[in-house]
Amino acid sequence: MTSIHTLNRIIADAASAPSAHNTQPWSPRMIGDGAAVELRVARKRTLPASDPTGRDTLLGLGAWLEAFSVSAAVHRVDFDVELLPALADPEAIVHARSDDPVLRIQLHQGRESTGGGTGGGTDDGTGGGAGGGTPNVRTTAADRHDGSTDAPGSRLAPAGAASPASSGGPDPDRHLLASRKTVRSGLEPAKGLVIELASSLPDWLRLVPVDADDLRHFSSLGTADTVREPGVARELAHWLRLHPSHPRYDVDGLNDRVLGVPAVASRFASAFTRNRRLREAAVRVVTPVGELWRRALLEVPVSAAGEDAPAAATAFALVADTKLLDIGSGAEVTRVLNSPLGLPPERVLEAGQALMRLWLLATARGAAFAPASEIIDSSLAQGELRYRLGLSRRDVPLFVTRVGVPRDPNPPRAPRR
Repeated sequence: MTSIHTLNRIIADAASAPSAHNTQPWSPRMIGDGAAVELRVARKRTLPASDPTGRDTLLGLGAWLEAFSVSAAVHRVDFDVELLPALADPEAIVHARSDDPVLRIQLHQGRESTGGGTGGGTDDGTGGGAGGGTPNVRTTAADRHDGSTDAPGSRLAPAGAASPASSGGPDPDRHLLASRKTVRSGLEPAKGLVIELASSLPDWLRLVPVDADDLRHFSSLGTADTVREPGVARELAHWLRLHPSHPRYDVDGLNDRVLGVPAVASRFASAFTRNRRLREAAVRVVTPVGELWRRALLEVPVSAAGEDAPAAATAFALVADTKLLDIGSGAEVTRVLNSPLGLPPERVLEAGQALMRLWLLATARGAAFAPASEIIDSSLAQGELRYRLGLSRRDVPLFVTRVGVPRDPNPPRAPRR
């Protein structure tokens, strides 16, 4: 049986996973003195207004599972993963009103780690069927997810002129978890990195390059389209921590350091995030401004799919190709494609695992991500993105980000619980 001390360290490492607005929507609980871990969605840590499909929550849970797997490999712990029915329950994923676990991790004392893999993963059959099911996934410390040449912890040539994130030691993969970077600005191009990252994905996921100018337009449109909704504006304000006086400044959410907000502006704006009346007044101002901004951006023409050079790409969209998934046939396929997610939830969880692997691989090359989730959150911005990239109905965009080498080698890191 895995010791409580070891399991606590693994769970602590898993909390380094990324999540929308840094909500950290996972709630792990030890079962049977360390024999298992059940993962639930934490109450009041989802985004029902801006993430009504639960996509961001599922991606975050998948990233958590991958980070758990990285640390488990370091500690030579094997485990099985059982996906539970609550994974497909909007009450659990979108609203976090259910206390039912979404997955169970059964732990074993593992074989010695090779140091090369990240463990964990659902590439070998976590339910391609539309019905989801509750598959068991056997995971060992020596597992490799996708047959790629290099594991995230490998010390290889860094992207651009940056130094590798990890420089040795007994647990380089675990070091990458602590070194993973998310930035808002200040990225230098990392030529060839998008191609390298794409080679580590399962065949049903791919990276589609996004032109830098297109990304700026789609991001602005997505922001304007979402903040014009009062519920979305309130959620964003709720997760902002713009001054150290905020009681959760060093716990979660997005603080002024991470967002790069100047000190004067953060001091002024912080009152609107802490005082409910001021927050409501700000929402009443922001929503009509968002509507006017959205209308102006809709006047900007967007051309059809073009040819972007992957080697020079500084941004990409992570896209799932449902044609390569076994999601049934006939009415069953239609039901999945017409669902809010457009994919079985277990596949979005798996995409979150793959995304975390990409992030760690980028970290090993000295690179960082600058996510633009507002593009996917907005149906308008996502529609223009799909048109620009030439995506079909069977293609499901899940995540958009810029990628490159941060000018600041030690950018501020989002706080953790």
